[in-house]
Amino acid sequence: MSVAKFVCCSVLLLLFGVQFTFAQYNSEVFADCELLVKYKNKYKNGTASESAFSMNAQMGVTVIEEFPDLGWQRVKLPAGLSVNRAVSSYKSSADVEVAQPNFYYPLLNTSNDTRFSELYAMQKISAPAAWGLSTGSATTVVASIDTGIAYNHEDLAANMWRNPGETPGNGVDDDGNGFVDDYYGYDFFYNDSDPTDDAGGHGTHTSGTIGAVGNNALGVVGVNWNVQLMAIKIYSLNGSDSTSAMLINAYNYVRMMKNRGVNIRVTNNSYGGCGEACGYDQATKDAIDALGDAGVLQVFAAGNSGQDVETTAFYPASYTSPSILAVAASDQFDNRASFSNFGANSIDLAAPGVLILSTYDLSYNSYTTLSGTSMATPHVTGAAALLASYNPNLSAASLKATLMNSVDALPQWNGLVKSGGRLNVAKALQNPTVCTYTLSGNSQSISSGGGTFTFDVTAPPTCDFSTASNTDWITVAGNGLGSGNGTITFTVPSNSSGTSRVGTITVAGQTFTVNQATGKSRKRVRFF
Repeated sequence: MSVAKFVCCSVLLLLFGVQFTFAQYNSEVFADCELLVKYKNKYKNGTASESAFSMNAQMGVTVIEEFPDLGWQRVKLPAGLSVNRAVSSYKSSADVEVAQPNFYYPLLNTSNDTRFSELYAMQKISAPAAWGLSTGSATTVVASIDTGIAYNHEDLAANMWRNPGETPGNGVDDDGNGFVDDYYGYDFFYNDSDPTDDAGGHGTHTSGTIGAVGNNALGVVGVNWNVQLMAIKIYSLNGSDSTSAMLINAYNYVRMMKNRGVNIRVTNNSYGGCGEACGYDQATKDAIDALGDAGVLQVFAAGNSGQDVETTAFYPASYTSPSILAVAASDQFDNRASFSNFGANSIDLAAPGVLILSTYDLSYNSYTTLSGTSMATPHVTGAAALLASYNPNLSAASLKATLMNSVDALPQWNGLVKSGGRLNVAKALQNPTVCTYTLSGNSQSISSGGGTFTFDVTAPPTCDFSTASNTDWITVAGNGLGSGNGTITFTVPSNSSGTSRVGTITVAGQTFTVNQATGKSRKRVRFF
């Protein structure tokens, strides 16, 4: 985008906050550098009034189109004149009746899938409006970490990820990644290459909400009509016997494939609590953090115990990892589902999780209705994938922040989830939050005596980040998780080692250097 176009297209949304309903959206909801203007002195015989000619010349605009019967003109703004300034200038003229942006009206796409009318949740999260902007992309990969996927299901087969470097069934590790025949993904429970869903259809159900094929005149549709679903299996028929090691192997596989160039943007994790994690599991958290560091957003279910996780933690959703997006379940009326866990700080947003219809059993290409935070989670995962397809440059932190900042704020969710609302995927596509982090400085020199010190971080709202020291003599206050604007506090003890020392604090991938002098004085040498 040229500088001139950027300036022309810049928008001060506050100016329109009272007058126009588009104030909640970004500039993509109206045409670049254009205005619609209606003059008080109407057209006569198809010719614009003298006041229109005069005002347009004064503003330096070009008339693109005229609607004489209605008295409107569509004008092109010159370089250097932003939409908000143009509206303000035109409205200040006594000759102008109305001035407004040239709004877009996107299609409200509905699929021809035979059971689409039963998917109330898609309407709740404004999926049809989002589909007017994007229906997904076959270049975006979602890893479904679950009971596997019925990858030959009629409504999923076309959207399954297939390892391009692997020839299925030949017993050879063709791509050299350490896994033989990992064509659809991998089964870490049975340690084999067939991640088919034989555990009652849970993973098939969540995968259908993420990405059942759209507009194929079959069954249901996912939040993404087009996507690639990577099957990662960590459960047997029991459905409650995965271990830390299985989870770590699953996360590490996804991270490895991401680092090998597979465009994995998000994982779906509809599990938690006993028997996955009855308590804090540092090994699992380390694997989650490593996957987050690789640029993958991880969406976790809040749990189905109906409890406040601020009082009774529910892992993995309760881990203080910036790459985790934790999801509670709402019902058809946007209330908290009675079974859903909640947490004002630990659970990020809500999504529909009651009576959700989706793909199920392979044997009969069947569909069924299930309820749980397991069903709410893939709505958010699907939204993250759709957002990543529509705006591929968004980081994992930006995907998370965008989804949280664009919820439908609802009073019944105030104090129950961090965002105070329920997912709205259309708003997310129209209102991206780009997470950037600025430190108030990049280093600090400290005397040998040590002490407590601070520096500031500037970032957009809900842009989460981790903070960590690389040495044990720098102690960073808090739990290592920050969000938005904030202050980093750290403590340094006295240094009597005889040598100066240098340590670093990493904040959102940026480095703050701490230089501490030594307190041990040199011996003075006397000459005679």
